[in-house]
Amino acid sequence: MAKLRWGGQLRAARKAVATHRGQAEADANPRYRLALAESLSTLGELLAKVGRPAEGLPHAEEAVDICRALADTELARYRHDLAECLGTLGELLTTLVRPAAAQAAKDEATALGREPADLVAFYRDLAEADPDRRRPALAAALHYQASRLKQDDRPDESLPFVEEAIALRRGPAEAGTDPLRRIALARSLCLLGELLGQLGRPADGLPFVEEAVALRRDLAEADADPRRGIALALYLRALSRLLLQLSRPAEALPFAREAVGLWRRVAESDAGDRRYRAGIAISLHTLGELLAKLDRPAEALPYAQEAVDLHRAGVGLLGSRRLAGALRTLGEVLAALDRPAEAQAAQDEATALGGETEADNP
Repeated sequence: MAKLRWGGQLRAARKAVATHRGQAEADANPRYRLALAESLSTLGELLAKVGRPAEGLPHAEEAVDICRALADTELARYRHDLAECLGTLGELLTTLVRPAAAQAAKDEATALGREPADLVAFYRDLAEADPDRRRPALAAALHYQASRLKQDDRPDESLPFVEEAIALRRGPAEAGTDPLRRIALARSLCLLGELLGQLGRPADGLPFVEEAVALRRDLAEADADPRRGIALALYLRALSRLLLQLSRPAEALPFAREAVGLWRRVAESDAGDRRYRAGIAISLHTLGELLAKLDRPAEALPYAQEAVDLHRAGVGLLGSRRLAGALRTLGEVLAALDRPAEAQAAQDEATALGGETEADNP
């Protein structure tokens, strides 16, 4: 009976691997790569349980390779998945009496659960010993540390980490054909541009965000899936905000319009995902704000009103501070249209919500 049970589980696991491999080969969406990695890791683990660890090892190794490539691009999102696959690999290597390799896998899995600064130190040591293989992981750890410092409102401390990440990512992105390398570089470039804007240096940040937009535009145009435009929409908004900081709203306007259009297409492709409506709300707020600054309040009004409606509907996801910012912009637009009572009502609601506008914080 036990053999029948394991046999059924193995057949199901192999079928899952075949299904997910087909999906991953047909669609560049990272979720299909991740599903393939998870099914490979499960298959490797099952083979070990039925006394066939040597047969399971290549499946576990492939799972780690897939997760590592994803984590090298976006460590904050995929580090737990990589840690789980490394844990499975470590157990298989232990069973096969390869203690050094097993310990290395287990050590990395443990390190992935630590704070960003510890992870940077861990991967820096590995990169010094094996630069060709480990520099992408170090770059991902550096970007992760920079992002955390930015979230903690410490942009000046964040700057050197993201600058080092870009230096490590630029060569592989320009030399190779793997789109994940260009995605990783674009992410770090945009982060650097945003940090410089946050530090009052928008002119210095502008070329980095422009480069990020160019990279993501090429990738989005090569893929028919509307969701490939999400990152481009985010970078376009970051570009709009820097141009707004530089008092160049007219130049920012087409980028803001494009961002709204990209979010709408994504939302139409998957109407059930609230995150996409949140993206539209934030981009609409930026577009309405730009039109207001260009003294075009009549054009701004429908965007500002829709932004408020979407922020109000998604306040649990977006937060009351963003709703307050959208209400302030709507109030300014209504005041410019000589509708004082409605303008005051919007401003009063924003004040009651408390907090400051999110307008300058992409």
